[in-house]
Amino acid sequence: MHVRARWIDGFKFDAWDSHGREMKLDASVEAGGEGLGFRPVELPLIGLAGCTGMDTVEILKKMREHITGLSVTVSADKRPEVPPGYSDIHVVYEVAGKGLSRDKVERAVRLSEEKYCTVGAALSKSTTITHTIRIVEE
Repeated sequence: MHVRARWIDGFKFDAWDSHGREMKLDASVEAGGEGLGFRPVELPLIGLAGCTGMDTVEILKKMREHITGLSVTVSADKRPEVPPGYSDIHVVYEVAGKGLSRDKVERAVRLSEEKYCTVGAALSKSTTITHTIRIVEE
C-alpha cells in the first residue's frame, strides 16, 4: 500500500491512494487554507468511522442480521500539545434493519473496534474511545 500527495498551492494538496483514487487536502480557513478539501488531521477520524462501519456491516451480515443501513459519527476533542492528537473520541453507530438483535449489534461493534479496525487500535493507544449504539427498526 502506498499513498502520494502533491503540493498545489498554499495549503492545498492532491493525494492519491495505491489504486489511483484522488482526494483533495487543505487546511481550514482559520488555519490559512481555503477549506476546499479534507483537513489531514481529520483523516484518522474519517478512517475510524469508515473502518469500524465497514467491519460492523460485514460482521452483521455474517451473523445473518438483516441490516439495511448504518451511519457512523465520530466526535473528538483536539489536544493542543505538539504533536496534536485527540482526546475523548466518541463514536455513535446508528444501525437500521429488521429484527436486529441488540446483543449481536453490540458484539459486531465491539469486534470491529477491538479486533479488526487497525485505525481504532492505533488511536486507542493515545486516547479513550467510547461508543453509543442506536438501533432503528425498519
